[in-house]
Amino acid sequence: MPKLFKTKSVHMSFVQKKNLYAEYKSAVKQGFIAGPAASFNEFISMPNFDIMVDMKCLHCGFELTVNFSGYAHFMETEGAAFPVDVCSHCGKLQFVPLDIYHKLID
Repeated sequence: MPKLFKTKSVHMSFVQKKNLYAEYKSAVKQGFIAGPAASFNEFISMPNFDIMVDMKCLHCGFELTVNFSGYAHFMETEGAAFPVDVCSHCGKLQFVPLDIYHKLID
């Protein structure tokens, strides 16, 4: 588990799991995640599948709670202390965990 920011465990409905799987398959197809794509059962069995993280953009302030599993893989392979992503609202590479946002901005 991350040390510099909080995550939370959630219970997802079957529909939520299917929607998350569809997003995952789309990311694999677009090359954002290395393929081949896992099956649905493999996907929902992945570590950190039911873990979420609150993210906020340093540029525009947009907030969103997102699945942590992809970020966990990135952090492990890159040795990163926290994830940084492209904000879906403004398109800037400024989307960080909410706790990191507060440490940098407050």
